[in-house]
Amino acid sequence: MHTRLFYGTIQTGKEQEALAVLNQFVERVKPLRGCLLAQLLQTGNEIVGISTWETKEDLAAYADGDVARELFSRISPLFMGRPTVRSYEVKRSLSEQAILKSFSVDQLPDGTLSEVVKN
Repeated sequence: MHTRLFYGTIQTGKEQEALAVLNQFVERVKPLRGCLLAQLLQTGNEIVGISTWETKEDLAAYADGDVARELFSRISPLFMGRPTVRSYEVKRSLSEQAILKSFSVDQLPDGTLSEVVKN
């Protein structure tokens, strides 16, 4: 499982336009092959987009595809500076049932569940 983080700061006065664009993209990303999670986080003018993918190949298909390119072209003029994007392999996650299929789940001595990425 792999996660992509997209973050940046919206220019003052561009908040509504930027949020409209970003919300559209959350809706467009989630149905893509392998997308397990699509989120948009905000505090003040700072934005973080999170998408989690079943495989590295699914993430690469998105990152190299038209949807990601269009997002960058539409959102960049609304941000202060260039948005930053980073991709990570998920090593451990405590998550909802829909994501659990990518993990083996072990019960710890205290009764909590721990998930380990399946190889």
